[in-house]
Amino acid sequence: MKNALAALALVPLILLASSTAHAQESDSCAPKEGPCSYPHLVLGIDLGVSHFNEGNPFGFGTGTGSVTHTGPAWGLRAGVEIASWFAVEAHYIGMRNSADDSVSTGGHRGLFTNAIAAELRFTAPTPYVQPYLFIGPGYYSTSVSGSSTTTELTGSSEIGVPVGVGFQVPLPRGLSLGAEMTYHRFFGESFSANEDIGGGEPTSFNAVLRFRL
Repeated sequence: MKNALAALALVPLILLASSTAHAQESDSCAPKEGPCSYPHLVLGIDLGVSHFNEGNPFGFGTGTGSVTHTGPAWGLRAGVEIASWFAVEAHYIGMRNSADDSVSTGGHRGLFTNAIAAELRFTAPTPYVQPYLFIGPGYYSTSVSGSSTTTELTGSSEIGVPVGVGFQVPLPRGLSLGAEMTYHRFFGESFSANEDIGGGEPTSFNAVLRFRL
Protein backbone atom coordinates (compact mmCIF):
# COMPACT_ATOMS: atom_id res chain seq x y z
CA MET A 1 0.00 0.00 0.00
CA LYS A 2 2.85 2.40 0.84
CA ASN A 3 4.49 1.72 -2.53
CA ALA A 4 1.20 2.37 -4.32
CA LEU A 5 0.71 5.69 -2.54
CA ALA A 6 4.29 6.72 -3.31
CA ALA A 7 3.74 5.96 -6.98
CA LEU A 8 0.49 7.93 -7.01
CA ALA A 9 2.33 10.94 -5.62
CA LEU A 10 4.29 11.13 -8.89
CA VAL A 11 1.18 10.97 -11.08
CA PRO A 12 0.42 14.73 -11.23
CA LEU A 13 3.92 15.53 -12.52
CA ILE A 14 3.79 12.76 -15.11
CA LEU A 15 0.36 13.78 -16.36
CA LEU A 16 1.24 17.45 -16.44
CA ALA A 17 4.14 16.61 -18.73
CA SER A 18 1.84 14.46 -20.84
CA SER A 19 -0.71 17.27 -21.01
CA THR A 20 1.93 19.67 -22.29
CA ALA A 21 3.26 17.20 -24.83
CA HIS A 22 -0.22 16.55 -26.21
CA ALA A 23 -1.66 20.02 -25.79
CA GLN A 24 -3.34 20.12 -29.17
CA GLU A 25 -4.99 16.72 -28.79
CA SER A 26 -5.93 17.12 -25.13
CA ASP A 27 -7.85 20.34 -25.78
CA SER A 28 -10.37 18.30 -27.76
CA CYS A 29 -13.35 16.96 -25.82
CA ALA A 30 -13.66 14.06 -28.24
CA PRO A 31 -12.19 13.29 -31.66
CA LYS A 32 -13.61 15.66 -34.32
CA GLU A 33 -15.18 17.91 -31.65
CA GLY A 34 -14.20 21.46 -30.80
CA PRO A 35 -11.96 22.40 -27.88
CA CYS A 36 -13.10 21.95 -24.28
CA SER A 37 -13.22 24.81 -21.81
CA TYR A 38 -11.98 24.25 -18.26
CA PRO A 39 -13.13 24.04 -15.57
CA HIS A 40 -16.49 22.38 -16.21
CA LEU A 41 -18.92 20.22 -14.25
CA VAL A 42 -19.18 16.48 -14.80
CA LEU A 43 -21.80 13.95 -13.64
CA GLY A 44 -21.49 10.19 -13.73
CA ILE A 45 -23.10 6.85 -12.99
CA ASP A 46 -21.41 3.48 -12.54
CA LEU A 47 -22.52 -0.13 -12.36
CA GLY A 48 -20.59 -3.35 -11.83
CA VAL A 49 -19.65 -6.03 -9.31
CA SER A 50 -17.75 -6.24 -6.03
CA HIS A 51 -16.15 -8.91 -3.85
CA PHE A 52 -14.58 -8.79 -0.40
CA ASN A 53 -10.91 -9.63 0.12
CA GLU A 54 -8.32 -9.10 2.84
CA GLY A 55 -4.82 -7.68 2.71
CA ASN A 56 -4.63 -6.89 -1.01
CA PRO A 57 -6.97 -6.09 -3.91
CA PHE A 58 -7.06 -9.70 -5.14
CA GLY A 59 -7.10 -11.69 -1.86
CA PHE A 60 -10.64 -12.88 -2.57
CA GLY A 61 -10.55 -16.16 -0.63
CA THR A 62 -9.50 -14.62 2.69
CA GLY A 63 -11.16 -12.83 5.63
CA THR A 64 -14.69 -11.65 4.99
CA GLY A 65 -14.24 -12.64 1.36
CA SER A 66 -14.15 -16.32 2.37
CA VAL A 67 -17.78 -16.22 3.58
CA THR A 68 -19.33 -13.72 1.13
CA HIS A 69 -20.05 -13.81 -2.59
CA THR A 70 -19.59 -11.51 -5.55
CA GLY A 71 -22.44 -9.02 -5.67
CA PRO A 72 -23.63 -5.86 -7.42
CA ALA A 73 -21.92 -2.49 -7.09
CA TRP A 74 -23.28 0.87 -8.18
CA GLY A 75 -22.61 4.57 -7.77
CA LEU A 76 -23.31 8.19 -8.58
CA ARG A 77 -20.74 10.96 -8.89
CA ALA A 78 -20.53 14.70 -9.45
CA GLY A 79 -17.46 16.85 -9.74
CA VAL A 80 -15.35 19.38 -11.56
CA GLU A 81 -12.82 18.72 -14.30
CA ILE A 82 -10.34 21.47 -13.51
CA ALA A 83 -7.93 20.66 -16.34
CA SER A 84 -7.66 18.02 -19.04
CA TRP A 85 -5.56 15.91 -16.66
CA PHE A 86 -7.09 16.66 -13.24
CA ALA A 87 -10.58 16.36 -11.73
CA VAL A 88 -12.22 16.26 -8.29
CA GLU A 89 -15.34 14.12 -7.80
CA ALA A 90 -17.77 13.42 -4.96
CA HIS A 91 -18.70 9.74 -5.29
CA TYR A 92 -21.57 7.80 -3.72
CA ILE A 93 -20.74 4.07 -3.63
CA GLY A 94 -23.11 1.18 -2.98
CA MET A 95 -22.36 -2.56 -2.75
CA ARG A 96 -24.27 -5.68 -1.69
CA ASN A 97 -22.57 -9.02 -1.01
CA SER A 98 -24.58 -12.06 0.11
CA ALA A 99 -23.11 -14.35 2.78
CA ASP A 100 -22.64 -18.09 2.98
CA ASP A 101 -25.23 -20.07 4.92
CA SER A 102 -22.36 -21.24 7.14
CA VAL A 103 -22.35 -17.90 9.00
CA SER A 104 -26.13 -17.72 9.52
CA THR A 105 -28.85 -20.11 10.63
CA GLY A 106 -32.54 -19.97 9.84
CA GLY A 107 -32.28 -17.58 6.90
CA HIS A 108 -29.98 -15.67 4.59
CA ARG A 109 -27.76 -12.67 5.33
CA GLY A 110 -25.47 -10.31 3.46
CA LEU A 111 -23.41 -7.16 3.80
CA PHE A 112 -24.89 -3.92 2.43
CA THR A 113 -22.38 -1.08 2.06
CA ASN A 114 -22.98 2.63 1.51
CA ALA A 115 -20.12 5.10 1.20
CA ILE A 116 -19.27 8.65 0.20
CA ALA A 117 -15.81 9.59 -1.05
CA ALA A 118 -13.96 12.63 -2.37
CA GLU A 119 -11.76 11.39 -5.20
CA LEU A 120 -8.87 13.05 -7.03
CA ARG A 121 -8.66 11.79 -10.62
CA PHE A 122 -5.47 12.09 -12.69
CA THR A 123 -6.00 11.45 -16.40
CA ALA A 124 -3.61 11.06 -19.31
CA PRO A 125 -5.29 13.42 -21.84
CA THR A 126 -4.75 11.31 -24.96
CA PRO A 127 -7.18 11.72 -27.87
CA TYR A 128 -9.07 8.41 -28.05
CA VAL A 129 -8.55 6.29 -24.89
CA GLN A 130 -7.68 8.12 -21.67
CA PRO A 131 -6.25 6.04 -18.78
CA TYR A 132 -6.50 7.48 -15.29
CA LEU A 133 -5.67 6.89 -11.63
CA PHE A 134 -7.71 8.05 -8.65
CA ILE A 135 -7.51 8.18 -4.86
CA GLY A 136 -9.25 9.98 -2.01
CA PRO A 137 -10.71 9.76 1.49
CA GLY A 138 -14.08 8.17 2.14
CA TYR A 139 -16.49 7.06 4.85
CA TYR A 140 -18.01 3.57 4.63
CA SER A 141 -21.00 2.19 6.51
CA THR A 142 -21.79 -1.52 6.19
CA SER A 143 -24.90 -3.12 7.68
CA VAL A 144 -26.08 -6.72 7.84
CA SER A 145 -29.02 -7.21 5.51
CA GLY A 146 -31.53 -10.04 5.20
CA SER A 147 -33.03 -12.11 8.01
CA SER A 148 -31.97 -15.18 9.99
CA THR A 149 -32.26 -16.66 13.46
CA THR A 150 -28.57 -16.09 14.20
CA THR A 151 -25.55 -14.79 12.28
CA GLU A 152 -21.83 -14.34 12.88
CA LEU A 153 -21.79 -11.13 10.82
CA THR A 154 -21.91 -7.64 12.32
CA GLY A 155 -22.16 -4.17 10.82
CA SER A 156 -19.18 -1.84 10.73
CA SER A 157 -18.47 1.81 9.93
CA GLU A 158 -15.01 3.20 9.26
CA ILE A 159 -12.82 5.56 7.29
CA GLY A 160 -11.61 4.15 3.98
CA VAL A 161 -9.60 5.11 0.91
CA PRO A 162 -10.82 4.17 -2.56
CA VAL A 163 -7.79 3.80 -4.85
CA GLY A 164 -7.89 2.52 -8.39
CA VAL A 165 -7.26 2.68 -12.09
CA GLY A 166 -9.52 3.13 -15.07
CA PHE A 167 -9.92 4.41 -18.58
CA GLN A 168 -12.48 6.43 -20.48
CA VAL A 169 -13.28 6.89 -24.16
CA PRO A 170 -14.45 10.43 -25.04
CA LEU A 171 -17.68 10.41 -27.07
CA PRO A 172 -19.66 13.15 -28.84
CA ARG A 173 -22.18 15.32 -27.00
CA GLY A 174 -20.08 15.58 -23.85
CA LEU A 175 -20.21 11.89 -22.97
CA SER A 176 -17.47 9.43 -22.05
CA LEU A 177 -17.69 5.69 -21.43
CA GLY A 178 -15.13 3.58 -19.63
CA ALA A 179 -14.34 1.14 -16.84
CA GLU A 180 -12.45 1.18 -13.56
CA MET A 181 -11.17 -1.10 -10.81
CA THR A 182 -11.31 0.18 -7.22
CA TYR A 183 -9.68 -1.21 -4.09
CA HIS A 184 -11.61 0.10 -1.09
CA ARG A 185 -8.98 0.17 1.66
CA PHE A 186 -10.67 0.10 5.08
CA PHE A 187 -9.14 1.10 8.42
CA GLY A 188 -10.41 -0.60 11.60
CA GLU A 189 -13.22 -2.66 10.09
CA SER A 190 -14.76 -5.63 11.94
CA PHE A 191 -17.53 -7.65 10.28
CA SER A 192 -17.50 -10.47 12.84
CA ALA A 193 -16.26 -11.31 16.32
CA ASN A 194 -14.55 -14.27 14.64
CA GLU A 195 -11.12 -12.89 13.71
CA ASP A 196 -10.76 -15.33 10.81
CA ILE A 197 -13.64 -13.68 8.92
CA GLY A 198 -13.89 -10.28 10.63
CA GLY A 199 -11.44 -8.37 8.42
CA GLY A 200 -12.14 -7.51 4.82
CA GLU A 201 -12.24 -4.85 2.13
CA PRO A 202 -14.06 -4.92 -1.19
CA THR A 203 -12.64 -4.62 -4.67
CA SER A 204 -15.10 -3.40 -7.30
CA PHE A 205 -15.11 -3.49 -11.11
CA ASN A 206 -17.46 -0.95 -12.70
CA ALA A 207 -18.48 0.45 -16.06
CA VAL A 208 -18.62 4.27 -15.84
CA LEU A 209 -20.65 6.73 -17.92
CA ARG A 210 -19.84 10.43 -17.50
CA PHE A 211 -21.74 13.49 -18.70
CA ARG A 212 -19.81 16.71 -19.19
CA LEU A 213 -21.91 19.87 -18.58
